[in-house]
Order: sequence, then C-alpha cells, then structure tokens
Amino acid sequence: MQVLAIGSHPDDVEIGAAGLVAKLASQGHDVYILVLTDDGVDGSRRREEAQRSGKELGIQMERLVFAAFRDGFLRADRDAVTHVRHITAAAGISPDLVIVHSRSDSHNDHAEAHTLARAAFRGCVFLYYSIYLSNEDTSFKPSVFVEITPDMAALKERALTAHRSQAARLSGHALTAYERRWGALAGMDRAEALEIMAQNNSRSVHSRALSFSDSPFHRFWSSITGGSAISLLYAVQPPSGAVIDWPTPDEAAGRDELRRSFAASWHPRSPLVEYASDHPQATYALRHGHAILLSSGVGDDAFHGYRGHLSPWSVAFDVPRTEHPFVLDERTGRHWHPAAADTGGLRSDVGILSNRRNPFSPAHRLLRVAGATGFASRVALSFLANPRVNPLLQRILSTDDDVSLVFEVDTSTSCIRVLSLEKRGLYE
Repeated sequence: MQVLAIGSHPDDVEIGAAGLVAKLASQGHDVYILVLTDDGVDGSRRREEAQRSGKELGIQMERLVFAAFRDGFLRADRDAVTHVRHITAAAGISPDLVIVHSRSDSHNDHAEAHTLARAAFRGCVFLYYSIYLSNEDTSFKPSVFVEITPDMAALKERALTAHRSQAARLSGHALTAYERRWGALAGMDRAEALEIMAQNNSRSVHSRALSFSDSPFHRFWSSITGGSAISLLYAVQPPSGAVIDWPTPDEAAGRDELRRSFAASWHPRSPLVEYASDHPQATYALRHGHAILLSSGVGDDAFHGYRGHLSPWSVAFDVPRTEHPFVLDERTGRHWHPAAADTGGLRSDVGILSNRRNPFSPAHRLLRVAGATGFASRVALSFLANPRVNPLLQRILSTDDDVSLVFEVDTSTSCIRVLSLEKRGLYE
C-alpha cells in the first residue's frame, strides 16, 4: 500500500501521527511524507530537521517532499491543488492512504491542509490526525487508535527531538497527557487517535486502514457504523402471564454492558440510539436506519414478520411448551438446544450472531443477537461490548460479507463456541 502523510509544518506529522507512520513503514508499506509550508525565517534548517526526524521514523530523505508554500498563508485553492498534484506525481506518489490534519483544528494552515489533501487526491482512504496544541475536541471523532508503547514513545521522542528549533514549543508533558487521554478510551496507556474517511472505490483500502487500529472495540464497531449512529432495537417486556418470558434480566444486563462500553470508549459521544420493539420508530429504523443492532428473542413478536429477511435461523419453542426455546434452521428443520445441568438450570445455552448487509438498506450493516434464553444473549452482547475477549469471533464477524453463526456458550465460563457458520449467499 502506498501511504502519504501530510503536515502543514515540518513537525506536524511527528506530533499527530509518528506512531502510525513508523508502524506502516516497519510493516513494509511505501510511505512518503509531504511538508506543505516552509519557515520564512529558517526554512533550510527546518527541512534538515524534517529529514533527520523522518529517518527516525523509517522514512528516507528521498521520500520527503516539500511543497514550499508560505507558512501561515496556506490556501486550498486551484493553484495549490495543481501544485501538490504536480510535485507528488513527479515523485511517483499515487497514494492509497492519505494521513493528514483533521478538519477539527483551529490553526488556519492545518484546516487548509485538510481541505487541500481531499481536493488533490481521489479514490483514497483518509486518516485525520489531531494536533494537541490546536485540536477542537468536541468535533473531533476518532475511530482509529494507534498504541504508543514504551518503545514507540521513545521513537516518537527521538523524532520530535530532531526538530531542535522547536524545542521550546514541544517541551513538557502536554503531548504525553493528550495521548494518555485518547489511550484511556481504547484501553491503552497512550494512543494516537485518528478519524477515518473513505472516498468512492476505496472500500478494500478502508478495511485495511481500520486494521491498523490497535483497539479491538473501535476496529470492530467502526467497520459497522461507517461513522453513523447505531440503532439498538430490543424486545419489549411481555405482559404478566405471557407464555414466553422475554426479554429476561440477563439480556437487559447485556444491553447495559454494551451501553456502558460505548459511553466510556466513543468520542465525543455514544452513537447508540435505542428503541424498544413497540416504539413507533423501531420498524422505521430497521428498514431505513444506518447501522442496526437487533437484540431479539423467541417472544419478540414485533420483529417476527421480518424473521425470514434476517436469517434462515430463528429461536423457536414447542407448543405446548415443555422445554427451553431452541435455535431452529427453518430450511432443514435442524435444532440446537440448550443443555440442562444435572443439578438443574442450564449447563450451556445456544444463540445466533450475524453481521450482514441490511436487506432493507443494503448500504448499511445489520447485526443480530438472538439467544435461546437470555443468558446466551447477554454473553453475545458482552462480547460486542469487548471484542478483545474473543479474537476468533471478532475476526469471523469483522467482514464486508454476510456472515451468520449459531453458537453455544458454557454457563460456567461464558466461553462461546461456534456450532455452525455460513457466509455470503446465505440470504439470497
């Protein structure tokens, strides 16, 4: 993959994305750095510092390009776009991934660099980094987090120290504190946080760019949301005396865990919008919403009419009811049943997890969780709240294809085991 990291000034890339740039270079990607402006007082010295800093990140001198715009007067106009296209083409640069300033930045050069990069390069994925000195926090919406390990922190420090003319401005612990704040969102000590945006015809690169994130939670959910809200649809509590006791406190506890995880980890606010199945907006959201998470079960009559569109697998029960509900393959009649423990209760439960294109809105994703009992639903929702607990399940569900699986969960360990798995073509 060819990568172009762009900074308005010679040290911007190092401040906002040194960890990511060094990571990509070490993985063998074709990485270039473009510095847009020159210091009007000491431009040659700043270029030499940029070259020394780039070397620390694994970027050789010939892969640094200088656009030589005037510092403080950068403009994303036609002439600037033409110039950037010309000098990058002359250097053999046609990037798949562009790393550049976020729009959420109060520095005029940084904001113009963002617009200039988007105008100059097409068919790319963009990762937008922030600068701790000028970030506009309430509008910055990161979903890619690159861990700054102790070794990476030392490398980043060396790269920044190479900019000796900026020592007074870059000294102190403000950058470390800033990265620790982002790290806290992603379960890390320190992290660089970046926004992601994909232009047309760049879906495969988008998936690869998400893979650079070191946060399993953000890596998984960013592939689902596409930056939009998530409609969480769940079953309404049945009336007293109903034949089916769904949802159960277990399922509700799983939703609570997912809600807390988003509240603690998503910036600037949780993307979850929740509707009970009897809410007038629930059916509209299912048919017209963006990302959908459907937490359904055997008694969820509100979504029963859509069951054939969601999966050939459903949660069913016998009439008269003599045992726990079970997962049913409506094509073959095959059953998967919860297993009873010798001492009473359940030894294991079963359920359904799927990630697929929404059949009513194919540009968006629909996740479905359905347990034979509330225990399986709770464990599945807990996994979605913390995907790092099951890397295999995360890999299975992190896909642009349609994937659906039946799983079994041990009630003593909450460990999930896949019983049946089907991919693309399942719902056609």
